[in-house]
Amino acid sequence: MSLEKLKRDIESKNFRRFYYFCGSEPYLKRFYLNSLISSILPDSTDTDLHRYEGKGLDVDSFSEELWLCSLGGMKILLISDLPASSPVAEFLASDDCDVPEDTVVIVYQQTETPDSRAVSYKNLKARIERDGLFLEIKTVDDATLSRWVTQQFQRRNCSISPAEVSYFLSVEERNMESMLKEIEKISTYCNGPVTRDALEKLCVKTVQARAYELNDYILAKNADRVFSVLNDLRALRTPPQMILGSLFSCFANLYKLKELERFSEEVRAAETGLQPFVVRKYSRSLSSISLEQLDMLMSFCSGIDVLSKSSSSDADLLVVQLLTKALEVL
Repeated sequence: MSLEKLKRDIESKNFRRFYYFCGSEPYLKRFYLNSLISSILPDSTDTDLHRYEGKGLDVDSFSEELWLCSLGGMKILLISDLPASSPVAEFLASDDCDVPEDTVVIVYQQTETPDSRAVSYKNLKARIERDGLFLEIKTVDDATLSRWVTQQFQRRNCSISPAEVSYFLSVEERNMESMLKEIEKISTYCNGPVTRDALEKLCVKTVQARAYELNDYILAKNADRVFSVLNDLRALRTPPQMILGSLFSCFANLYKLKELERFSEEVRAAETGLQPFVVRKYSRSLSSISLEQLDMLMSFCSGIDVLSKSSSSDADLLVVQLLTKALEVL
């Protein structure tokens, strides 16, 4: 709803006194921030765009700038990474902060994540929600992300099928900024239709995606490839605890898929959070594996989990034990 209000403000050029950008999706935060700035100052240079770092900013300097006249029609005071404990945050929340009609104050939390429990944060949020717009921008849903990925490839003269989009999303970090870099690289390589071969060759896969690769090779009984992927993860300095966590998640999803064998693909995808093509792939592999085998593996995982929380345990050795046991059981 807040983003819809922002879009209306940008289109109508009817701006509020305050805007506050925060949230976990840096690409969208920057995109909407730049759209807002361009709409407020369409023909202006940076003369009427005043930038501040929130850390160390003092009230006197900021309030003095607040009342300076703009050189054009409007001016923007843009504060990046404002701590909730900052005196400027308290000033913005107070009635002493009276923003002139030709001025828009924007707080842009690029890396700062203020404590939402702090009284100063709550006061500032209440002020902005009263006189401005508070925008918490999070990662978008899968359907929106799929459309965006398709559009980004098309803008670079590349076509990509829905199945390849699903694969791309299954192996990439859910961060639009890093995805865009990957799209640039893949588009340059393909210069036309995007193939699965190109995606497998070029995508920088998340640890979770590499853990699912381990699953693939475990189910195929290919021990050489299992330990080759493990060595790749070690070369990337991936913490063994992270590998263990990803493997536990993968094995738990295999167990769920087997339990839900009689249900539709849509139900299995919804219950596990896996992409439909991943559900299809593992459902075929699991046809020859019993629930009892998976139950043995999950029991072993539980034991490994207990050991991994002991300070005396060798996490690297636990990863090897888990992979070896999985190859034996499955």
